[in-house]
Amino acid sequence: MKIYVQSRGRGQDEDYCWLRVTSENSQDLEVPAAIAKVSHLIQSESPSLVLARYDRELLLLLTGMEAKERTDLRGRKIRNSVAWVVEDSEENEQKLRAIAANYLQELLSDNIDKAIQFGGEYGFEVCDRAILEMETIEKASNGDTKLECRLGKNSEDLRELLAYELESRRLPEDNGPLVVVTGIKSESTLKEAGVWRGLSNLVKPDSVKADRWKEPYKKSLESGEEEEKSAKTAAANPAITLAGILIGGLGIFYLLLLLFQ
Repeated sequence: MKIYVQSRGRGQDEDYCWLRVTSENSQDLEVPAAIAKVSHLIQSESPSLVLARYDRELLLLLTGMEAKERTDLRGRKIRNSVAWVVEDSEENEQKLRAIAANYLQELLSDNIDKAIQFGGEYGFEVCDRAILEMETIEKASNGDTKLECRLGKNSEDLRELLAYELESRRLPEDNGPLVVVTGIKSESTLKEAGVWRGLSNLVKPDSVKADRWKEPYKKSLESGEEEEKSAKTAAANPAITLAGILIGGLGIFYLLLLLFQ
């Protein structure tokens, strides 16, 4: 399990940065590569969640969790973010779903804050990696997934429903962002990304009640399929080009034969 933490120190030059925290508790600057693929889907300064699958790895990203006591020089609350990157396996998925469900039920932020303190080379450091390993959290169950894609307004009721689903059902086997919970992101952005479950303050409910999922939406061609299609097209292009040259050459040859007869 790779664990990354983003926070900042108190000083003006101790700005937000990502550190990878190893099992030996060494802490080095490193941004998780998968974050670049999902950062456009969330309002990172507000409490947000992304659960995604890329390149046979699973990513769980939690952002915008306010520290209880730590503030910067201007007195602003410092925000903590954590990312877990694991090999894509049934056991690891159960673990990340359980962590995500606990986060949605507001059971994690205080513990995460306890693991981070001022100090170190970058103004903050993780004082207890064991807290971030979440060993005390029970693994989620493995019920059958519901494949339809649904969006809803980011409300307490829907967060609870989503937490229950993550605790009890497997994720779809698709690649890309699967679960997104955030503040201000448009419904169209979530649909374009093809998220399986998405909550945002900008999603308009189908009815006056914000505690219900909208009707399922139809997912467009997945990015993975698009990449595969592009790769196949690119691979086919040289063959098509060669065939065109051969056909063109034969045409010129026969034309010359006709002219000199």
